[in-house]
Amino acid sequence: MAKVLSLKPDHKLMNPDFDGYKLCSDADITLYSKPVSEGLESRPAGPTCYLGTRLEALHNHLFPDPFHPGAVYYFTSRGHLIKASYSEDLRLSAGEVVWQADISEEINQDENEGEVGQRQYHASVCFPSPDVAVASNGRGSLHLLQTGDRTPHSSHSWLVNFEMETARGLLHQAFLKAGTSESDEMTMECLLLSVTTPTLLRENSDFVITDEQLTNTKATSLHLLHWLTLKQNGPSWEVGCTRVMAGEGVIQYCFLDSSASGVILLTHKNYSFVADSECPIVKPDKEEAKDVDGPKFMYMQTNEDVTVWVSVGEALKGDINVQVTTKELSVKVKEDEVLQGHFFNAVQADLTTWTLGDGRLEIVVAKSVEDERWESLFVAGEAMGEEVEEPGSEIASRLAHLTSDKWNPDPTPDVPVYDPGQLEACDQAGEELTLMHLSASTHTPTAMAHLGPTQHLFNAQIERVGPSAFCLRHDVDAVLWQPEGDDKYTHTATYDAFGYVRASKTSAKFTCASSDMSYVAVGDTRSHIYVFYQPGVVGGGELRNRKSGRRLGKVARQLVISLRTHDPVMGLHAAPGLLYVLTEKTLYLYALPTS
Repeated sequence: MAKVLSLKPDHKLMNPDFDGYKLCSDADITLYSKPVSEGLESRPAGPTCYLGTRLEALHNHLFPDPFHPGAVYYFTSRGHLIKASYSEDLRLSAGEVVWQADISEEINQDENEGEVGQRQYHASVCFPSPDVAVASNGRGSLHLLQTGDRTPHSSHSWLVNFEMETARGLLHQAFLKAGTSESDEMTMECLLLSVTTPTLLRENSDFVITDEQLTNTKATSLHLLHWLTLKQNGPSWEVGCTRVMAGEGVIQYCFLDSSASGVILLTHKNYSFVADSECPIVKPDKEEAKDVDGPKFMYMQTNEDVTVWVSVGEALKGDINVQVTTKELSVKVKEDEVLQGHFFNAVQADLTTWTLGDGRLEIVVAKSVEDERWESLFVAGEAMGEEVEEPGSEIASRLAHLTSDKWNPDPTPDVPVYDPGQLEACDQAGEELTLMHLSASTHTPTAMAHLGPTQHLFNAQIERVGPSAFCLRHDVDAVLWQPEGDDKYTHTATYDAFGYVRASKTSAKFTCASSDMSYVAVGDTRSHIYVFYQPGVVGGGELRNRKSGRRLGKVARQLVISLRTHDPVMGLHAAPGLLYVLTEKTLYLYALPTS
């Protein structure tokens, strides 16, 4: 069973006295620009679907180098990988070609030409070490490149060390994993993201689908995560293992953990393994699965009744058969029995009610003897579920001192009352978010956190190697979480009020944060970039709040940058003191004031 996680913010990193962002002049910003002579890589050919269109629309054409924060790369329409970097003496370099990808359009005469699974993707590149890069042309070729020195002053072409044919997809992550002992070889772990259809997934003989929701999905498109493990063989490399995961719905975050023992996912739907060349996936027998794992359910009891919740997926009301006797409960979906057991104590069967909504069945049964607490829903040895405490329980009464029946029993003049009625439509999250760690060895989740309707804001590469951090909205603030292992997440930074600010930017396309966490930038689809700094010490005098008169020791600055063009913004990258903005025709570099 997966370990239940809870993301608890560090209150030492929260600022309850935050007084808002102060708009500052952009006079101290230095602008550099270079033309994109060949133009950017065009939209890849392929049929239209929601997941595919979203992947293309939000594709960031700028690829940062975590080992050299002042350098970025982008692919041109001819497949040239261009390096642009900044240094104090050279300023913004003119851009040099370091490698070329084969992005020629393929003419597919296959009968599945119109299928989503046959689409092409943008070329992409990752930097797992200071002298190695991994690139994908988005058409089914993966290359390991020997880059040598990548500092701003270096100028040379990269050499191909290894190449292989692989599934089409967008390269999302690549990192080097050192062996745990002298006998272990170094491996290169790569993660590619692609789009397919349920039909193609089911028809692929290499895939074994164990998730019934995935089998019966009504979605028109699915995401595939291809996990490739390459082993070092002398001076070259060879394929060690290939794994594939599948699921429906948008992926907000997906990275391999630091030990490559599994994948960390932040999604709105469930994902599962469908292929593993090292440890083949076997579809379990339905009866064996019931005996080993048991049904999944939760229940809550009061003095008078017991409420049971059972997940039934996409089942309709006519598919469900609930039978309740004085001592027994049976729930069937079509012909499959999903829950069965003998009650811990007797119930009044004729008072049973049940309702269905959002894929969950709710059953309410009345106790025969009131004011009698059950130790479990069923007798010992039968299916075990998770008990949820009711609001008026003994546990809740012990926490009563933390609540109040008054709206604001102890008002503070400087701190406004939080009123949920002030929230706007943009503040609401549409779907519930789930954080999970999928283990490569067991093919099941080892840790999981149900975050509820929480807004995911952006991802940021804080460390040079390892998984990126992800930023979630917490009330009006934004909290940055850094994964550590497979079940630990550390609160590393807070962007005050940025959760509310980001929700108001309805035309935003990109959001990124500097690796030193000093600021976060929001890029509109065109024309404007908004920069929000962490609170800093005021220079040149003291500031006071006009309304309260309170002195402000620190002020959070905001910059609004108006681009010199109305071309669509195709890439955005935030580095300490530097902000790169890429349009279809021009690369802009803004040297930002640091104090």
